[in-house]
Amino acid sequence: MNFWCDTPYITAYVRNEFLHDHEKGKGEFTLCTVFGFRAEPMRVPYFQVMLESGAQWARIPIHALCSKPCPEMTLLLTVWWDSFSRNCQVKEVAFLRNHRVKAIGRDGVQRPGTYLMTIFWCDGGWSEMPDQSKDHHIIALDAGQWIAYPNNRLLWADPSWITGEVPKDWRSPSTNYSVEGMP
Repeated sequence: MNFWCDTPYITAYVRNEFLHDHEKGKGEFTLCTVFGFRAEPMRVPYFQVMLESGAQWARIPIHALCSKPCPEMTLLLTVWWDSFSRNCQVKEVAFLRNHRVKAIGRDGVQRPGTYLMTIFWCDGGWSEMPDQSKDHHIIALDAGQWIAYPNNRLLWADPSWITGEVPKDWRSPSTNYSVEGMP
């Protein structure tokens, strides 16, 4: 079981209200290094950070992190899904490293950002359903906020070869394929 995973080391900021149980610190930020991920089903993605003071914090939610001080975003615009299980792998996918991307929010707005890492889910409910399995791609929006979005809410950019429009009639696969098992 991978309840806790290493992440790439990334310098970021934590919104101070999350360090004070929302009693104070709103609009203030503390420099940190993100170095771990914690998988808790039915909870937003959580991260492990080391603050510039040397204090280590666990369970920092995705909406508390940003690449630079910025206005807060609602939780519903920051992450599409809670964590799917206690089993995951976190990886910076080499092909996506530093790729530019547009994240399509629940409000229909496309927000530009840069890829940081991906959380791959396994052994848990929806993560095993072919039409429901969703990775969490962690993106640093240009405005600063970190978000966790699935494949179908991201449009990747690479001017050297990505062109054209995404067909609107595509659907997620609903079939599991197996040469030996049940279809």
